[in-house]
Order: sequence, then C-alpha cells, then structure tokens
Amino acid sequence: MVRFSLRSSRPHRDRARSRGRRPSGGTTPSPPPAPAAPMESSSQPPPPPPTGGDPSEEGAAPELPRLTVTQVEQMKVEGRIADIYRVLFEAPPSTKSVMLELWRDSHAEYLTNGLRHLGPSFHGLDANRPWLCYWMVHGLALLDETLDDDLENDIVDFLSRCQDKQGGYGGGPGQLPHLATSYAAVNTLVTIGSERALSSIKRDNLYKFMLQMKDKSGAFRMHDGGEIDVRACYTAISVASLVNILDADLAKGVGNYIASCQTYEGGIAGEPYAEAHGTLFVGWLQWSCLMKWRNSICLA
Repeated sequence: MVRFSLRSSRPHRDRARSRGRRPSGGTTPSPPPAPAAPMESSSQPPPPPPTGGDPSEEGAAPELPRLTVTQVEQMKVEGRIADIYRVLFEAPPSTKSVMLELWRDSHAEYLTNGLRHLGPSFHGLDANRPWLCYWMVHGLALLDETLDDDLENDIVDFLSRCQDKQGGYGGGPGQLPHLATSYAAVNTLVTIGSERALSSIKRDNLYKFMLQMKDKSGAFRMHDGGEIDVRACYTAISVASLVNILDADLAKGVGNYIASCQTYEGGIAGEPYAEAHGTLFVGWLQWSCLMKWRNSICLA
C-alpha cells in the first residue's frame, strides 16, 4: 500500500535558515508543529461528514423541556399521595383498619368552619361561592350532621343575594346568573330542606331563566351568550326536576341533542363532533334516569 506524508515543499536550505532565526523581542519561540499523521491513499473512501453537530449525536444527553410551576406542584402532590399509598399497602391488616378510619368530628368541624369563614387562598373561587356552599353542606349531610339555626339562615340569606331578579343564581351577589351555579345553589337549599330554604327559590323566575337559556337545537346554554353543551342540559333538567318546574317545553329536543353528541367510541362528548368524556356519559345517565329516556343513545 502506498503511503505518503504531508511535508513542507520548501527546500532544505530554507528550513535550516528558518531554524536558525530568533524572533524579535526576546520571546521564546513556539515549538514546531507536530508532524501530520500519515494519510491513506486516495483510493480509500473518506470518512462521512458530521451531520449537523447535534449534541445528542455526540453522546450528550438531550435537553429536557422545562416544567411549568403547575406541573412541578402537581408532581409534588402526586409524590405525597404515592407515599401515603405506599405506607398503607405495606402496613399489616390490623394497622390498615386504624389508618382508614374516618375522622368524622374533624371533618365536620372543618366543613362547619368553612361555611363561616374561608381564608384568602380561596379568593380565586369568588365566582363559585354557591358551589362552596353545596360541597360543604352536602358533606355535612353525608356525615349526618345538622346545621345550627344561625348558620342555616346565613346560608339561605347569602344564596338569596346570589339569586338574580330575572331568575337563576350567579356565582356571587350581583354576578351573572349561570346554570352551573344555579344547580349548586338549588341543591344546597334542597339539602337544607327547611321551609325557609325551599321558599327562597323563586320558581317562576327560575323557569323563565331556563327558557331563555334554551337553544333551538334542544340543548341549553350555560349563561347568556355562553357555551351550549351536555353539562348545561343536565344542570337545567336536574334543577327543573328538583323544584318541579320540568315540562315539555324545557325537555323538548334535549334527548336528540345528547344523542348527537355520542361518538364512534360509544361515549358522550360535550358537544357534537367533540371527544367523548366519561364524566359527560355519567351526566347523560343521570339525565336519562330523570327523564326515563334510556333509549336515546346506543348502549351496544
């Protein structure tokens, strides 16, 4: 095999003369360059060129996407929950019965205090205050706890101030009436169940509000100018059934609209041609039980 070296083309005399020179200024001369490595004959194919200088191709780990604050907080919560389950699964049966005990008194105290006062961390739920009432009152009802008269009257008074003059309940006093918060407010008052709580619901105005939310498709919109979806249908029909104002005008076309939301997967989407969702299927099931209309969609 033929080999050759890259050497300077200057004559030996020029190279010898350059070795004898001293650089000006008294600086130490730089060492001579290292001789070039022998090269193969041109008959050998050259190595492939680099492909763009990607760090991952040079053995470096690829850069991971930066996590958002919400993702980091969610990962922390998931880690804490995983630790709780890990301790529970590894505990002996006798310990599990103690660990799974429901602290009724602590829960009742927490819910009752929340009905009286909530901290500043809840300010983001200002438009959901009837929901807060519903969650806490419903929790106390599940624990078979009763409200004292003063707290019950405070809840009824507050929800009455959330009730719009034209019908429906807003997320707080003076806020826009909404089917979702109307659902929460009415369920809270029905759960309380007292004469004062039930009589505070202006049924005629509530019926008019629901008729205004009725769409020509048969569905309902959540609020004036709001979205039309299965949630609105369920909340409207549920509330109307609770306060005994459900009639043919409110129910007309709702079944056909929900049937049009069934996807090829078999589930129910929030609106036609959207993605199916388990929660919305539960909403349809509850609505169909109220309407006794289980044949509105295909269950096969």
